[in-house]
Amino acid sequence: MEPSPCDLLDRLGNVREMLDALERIPGSLFMIKDLDSRYVYMSRGLRDAIPLGPGQEVEGKTDFDLFPKIVAQNFRENDLKVFREGRALVNEIHAAIFFRHAPLWAVSSKFPLRDRSGAIIGLITINEPYEKLAGLDDELNRLLPAVERLTKRYAETLKVAALAKDCGYSERHFLRLFKRRLQQSPGQFLEQVRMFHALDAVRHSNRSIAGIADDCGYHDASVFVKRFRRFVGTTPLRCRKAHQSMVKTEPAQVLPPVLP
Repeated sequence: MEPSPCDLLDRLGNVREMLDALERIPGSLFMIKDLDSRYVYMSRGLRDAIPLGPGQEVEGKTDFDLFPKIVAQNFRENDLKVFREGRALVNEIHAAIFFRHAPLWAVSSKFPLRDRSGAIIGLITINEPYEKLAGLDDELNRLLPAVERLTKRYAETLKVAALAKDCGYSERHFLRLFKRRLQQSPGQFLEQVRMFHALDAVRHSNRSIAGIADDCGYHDASVFVKRFRRFVGTTPLRCRKAHQSMVKTEPAQVLPPVLP
């Protein structure tokens, strides 16, 4: 009796080589996690999209090691939903995340990974650029003017009426639709945008904390510090000192010799 083609998958032992082959697909953004949401594998494209230091490994780490506290909590909650319900979360629109100064929109799908007995042992997340869905989702496209305003004019006071008008909706319908499609309110989205800019400024500039707060739309420095601590998990000053300490202890990169 000839073996079934499916037997090939059961006999595969070079899973890592197979994953490395998938890296060759342009724009590959995928990751594998275990039940504790620890990274088992992360594609090169995704590694390049997040702020990893030279030589920093991700295997064995969780989102709490890589992202601000609030963002990591959201990722973990989605992971747990997959583990509890045993079903995929397909084409979820993620809010703009700011890594390396550029907003990244992604359509994220999480699929449970099972062993041969059917027990869930982890998950794989596949992210695709939002542009792949552009033009196919009229509802979401109508929200983009509001997203654009919040993303670029984040230091201004939030005015729901103006956001709703940009999208051609009533305030009530706009708020309901925004929260359903982006999984957060416009105010929560705005704070996320502000905090990613603030985090970048705290880490990479010598500007005063009060100055950064003002630049990001917080005109009360004490309120800014409280919001920053809630988002990142530490105060702005401690965050700056920790980042400076990490930079000082990073090994120097050895550059290849310049050929004549």
